[in-house]
Amino acid sequence: MAKVITAMIIDDDDDMGIILTTLLELRKIYCMAVQTLSEARDCLQKLKPTVIFLDNSFPEGLGINFIQVIKSADKDIKIIMLTGDYSPWIEQKACDEGVDYFLRKPLNAKKINDVLDAMNFIRK
Repeated sequence: MAKVITAMIIDDDDDMGIILTTLLELRKIYCMAVQTLSEARDCLQKLKPTVIFLDNSFPEGLGINFIQVIKSADKDIKIIMLTGDYSPWIEQKACDEGVDYFLRKPLNAKKINDVLDAMNFIRK
């Protein structure tokens, strides 16, 4: 029996949620999108996703400061950090906090699929 892969998208941009959901569902990855860090915190209590796509910029704070919340919920959750912020320190801090992949926006399907392939989330 194949392992079920689940994803949570934490991004306040509706369009990014739709794009990522479409790409993930094409790979038969069950997906949930939330738009705030507080929604994500609530969902993490009920759902332990295989992978989280985490934006950095939210009205309520930085996604980079949410990484340890994810890790404390389940250290095995893979984290793909997404940001349009080109400050050099962001990528270093994200890696220090334990993200698995760091991607700068704008994104495209090839970039996302390459990361999912590298994580062995094989296309079905």
